[in-house]
Amino acid sequence: MAEWKDRERPDTAVLFDVDGTLTPARRPVSKEVLEVLKDLRKKVVIGFVGGSDISKQQEQLGARVIEDFDFAFAENGLTAYRLGKQLSSQSFIGWLGEEKYANLANFILRYIADLDIPRKR
Repeated sequence: MAEWKDRERPDTAVLFDVDGTLTPARRPVSKEVLEVLKDLRKKVVIGFVGGSDISKQQEQLGARVIEDFDFAFAENGLTAYRLGKQLSSQSFIGWLGEEKYANLANFILRYIADLDIPRKR
C-alpha cells in the first residue's frame, strides 16, 4: 500500500468494466468519464477489466491507459498491469495443458448437449 499512501483511501480499489460501463460498447471513452476517473484516482486505487486485448482497450480508453489506471486487466484478466508494468501472465490452456483442456471441453460440450431444457439455442 505504500505506492498509494497519497490517496485518501489507499486500502480501497475500484474496478470498472470497459464496454458498457466506462464506454459504450466498442466506442471511445468520453472526456467527462476520464475527468471523473482522474479525480477518483486521487481518492482510491482504480483499475479496469475488459475482454479485449490491451491494444483495443487503448483505442477505447486512450493510449496512456496503462499509466492512467493503477491496475489494468485485459483479455478477461489473462494480461494484467500494475502501476504501468505488465505482470506475469498465463493462459488457461497453457496452464492446464492441451490434452486436459481437450478432455474438459469435450466433457462440457457433452454435458450441455445432454441437458434437458425447453429450448436450446
